[in-house]
Amino acid sequence: MIFIEADSKEAAFYFACEEYFMQHINEPVLMIWQTNPCVMLGRYQIAAAEIDLNYAQKIGMQIVRRPSGGGTIFTDPGTLLYSFIRPDWKPETARKTVAGLVVKSLQELGVNAEAKGRNDILIRGRKIAGLAQHRQYSKLCCHGSMLFDADLEMLTRVLQVDNEKIISKAIPSVRSRVCNINDHIQIEDFKKIFTNRLVVNCQAQKYTLSDNEIKKINVIRIEKYNNPTWTYGETPRFTFHNSKRFEGGKIEIFLDVKNNIIVSCKIYGDFLGIAPVQELESLLEGQIFTQQSINNAICTQTLQYSLGSITKEQFLLCIFDYSHNPS
Repeated sequence: MIFIEADSKEAAFYFACEEYFMQHINEPVLMIWQTNPCVMLGRYQIAAAEIDLNYAQKIGMQIVRRPSGGGTIFTDPGTLLYSFIRPDWKPETARKTVAGLVVKSLQELGVNAEAKGRNDILIRGRKIAGLAQHRQYSKLCCHGSMLFDADLEMLTRVLQVDNEKIISKAIPSVRSRVCNINDHIQIEDFKKIFTNRLVVNCQAQKYTLSDNEIKKINVIRIEKYNNPTWTYGETPRFTFHNSKRFEGGKIEIFLDVKNNIIVSCKIYGDFLGIAPVQELESLLEGQIFTQQSINNAICTQTLQYSLGSITKEQFLLCIFDYSHNPS
């Protein structure tokens, strides 16, 4: 395993690093990084629904879209982020392995942390860390963030958390759901324990990016992760729209239906799939807008890769259990 720490504080740079490593480096990679104040959208989320864009733009906060699913998060210099990349890593194995490394490192420092739910790490029932995954070039990247001394007031101000998510977790607000770890340990203490555990257990070797590698990474950063089209997307045209929240996350479906044929499909949400959801969208396009037709179209697909733990039955429920008819 190679271990990388870079000097950049720009989130788009590190997502470009992940993509470059997954394409060009064939051994396992660990990267530890930090950012300036930043909001990171999940791969399939709608920016205006998740972020107070006026506030973020007013204070010059970075807004970037991750290549992984899940929900929107806030990071700043008081947040520690990490990326693990391994060839042919299975998603569930990756999640358990990485969460276990984080929890054991915290416990070694006397912090009673636990992994819980889809992707959270908690202290006394409050979230201090989360993780998500994406797959490219036959490799899996599992990355996450940890709140050590983050500006929680800024976090609360910029994130527009779905009320259904707050209600489903039986908590009164996003601010009461999260907490910092600095009441227990400092960021540098954890980083030392975490990296030492990996160096010993995984024989990680420190790796310095060359000027040529940084140049190639910056091309990806500029063309993709700093591209407004990638970050904000386009508002879909639709004649049908519905959304539901399940244990596996929120799913939101937009369909443009003409003469009872699905002309176009867009799927959004904070589900934790690892494969591009565009493959599923394409399956629906051209289908007759009936439950039987859509069920037949997706019956041979493994939806887990696109939608995480959201099932086929839940997906169909989101389309056909609605309070209004498509116009």
